[in-house]
Amino acid sequence: MSNHPNFDRTQAVLDAVRQGDHAPTFSLLAADVAWENGPGAGPWHRARGQDDLALMLMEFGASLGGTFHQDGRCIYADDRMAISLIHETGEAPGGDRFDNLAVYISRFRSDGQVDRVWTVDLDAEHCEAFWQKNSGTPSKDFS
Repeated sequence: MSNHPNFDRTQAVLDAVRQGDHAPTFSLLAADVAWENGPGAGPWHRARGQDDLALMLMEFGASLGGTFHQDGRCIYADDRMAISLIHETGEAPGGDRFDNLAVYISRFRSDGQVDRVWTVDLDAEHCEAFWQKNSGTPSKDFS
């Protein structure tokens, strides 16, 4: 049995991200993508469009001293969506450990581009406690 093409596309992006290459992520996303994070992202909650998302990702990674890492697996995909489990780790400059398992839900348009992503943090309480101790400082309002 073969995988749905969106499963393979999503997993290829996740494999690249695991290696530190985020460029393939943007090839999957629509230019006007809407991205909504759970509490794991601290004050970087919402992005609108690829440029806004790129800024959000750069700032979030910098808040963890460049240690942010994601290891993801696509668990389901069809014409409309992909669902992935992503283990996210990092360390604040003060040494506090960030460790979260998140569910990412991506919605595909009919042209195959993702126009919306929602993230759900399974370790929400840990994430909330982490951000209470390690306040991030976004350059703009991402709420």
